[in-house]
Amino acid sequence: MHRHSFEELRGARYALLRSFRPDGTPVDTPVWFGLDGDALLLRTKVGPKTRRLAARPDVELTACDYRGRVRPGAAASWVAGRATVLAGHDAERANRLLHRRYGWQWNIVPLIKVPGVTNVHQDLCAREKLRRARDRGVWPDSAIVRVDLP
Repeated sequence: MHRHSFEELRGARYALLRSFRPDGTPVDTPVWFGLDGDALLLRTKVGPKTRRLAARPDVELTACDYRGRVRPGAAASWVAGRATVLAGHDAERANRLLHRRYGWQWNIVPLIKVPGVTNVHQDLCAREKLRRARDRGVWPDSAIVRVDLP
């Protein structure tokens, strides 16, 4: 990994995660993330992305804004990584690191409508949103992913 690329990720609040469909088509998704040594941690809803990562764990990342927009000229800043969906204690530990980084927003923002952002949990009933807002654990329909960076 280029040191410059790592520093750009370290200084960013969002990363654009590029995963790949079986036919090689890239799929870009902006994600919140935390760094754990030379690895990047993120949470995603169980579904198409986790299936893509299980089938093809090679990914690319670059810094972006909350809508997934990459700064002009940042094309050279993509870094390659290898994704692993975590389970058990490893997932809980990573979730705590992410919660510490994003604070109250970690469990609130995914539950509300934010213009220009796809929040996959916004359609839950009010009772479930309240439960999740207070929950410090990994949500049952979410996965914590570790991306090891070279």
